[in-house]
Amino acid sequence: MMESVAYEMIKKEGYEEGLQRGMQQGMQQGMQQGMQQGMQQGLQQGMLADAREMVLEALDERFGLIPRDLEERIMAIDSRRQIKGLLRHALRAQSLDEFRKALS
Repeated sequence: MMESVAYEMIKKEGYEEGLQRGMQQGMQQGMQQGMQQGMQQGLQQGMLADAREMVLEALDERFGLIPRDLEERIMAIDSRRQIKGLLRHALRAQSLDEFRKALS
């Protein structure tokens, strides 16, 4: 009977220790995944911001001062593919009006 009680106590301690280790490992893995995802998202957002700036710089170089509404529309775009296309238009457009049509 004493052995049974001792066995149950040891078993319970082992279970609790295993549970605690499992939770710690799970939290560490979750934190690592979260950090990796956060870094990846930050990198993508940074690349998108740089691409937007390139479009604005190309327009500024070609046509001078960029109207505020046009700048705001470009800065609101969240598709890298769309921004790349707009960069091509910024380099080829004959006027800001022509570029604005491509933006629509």
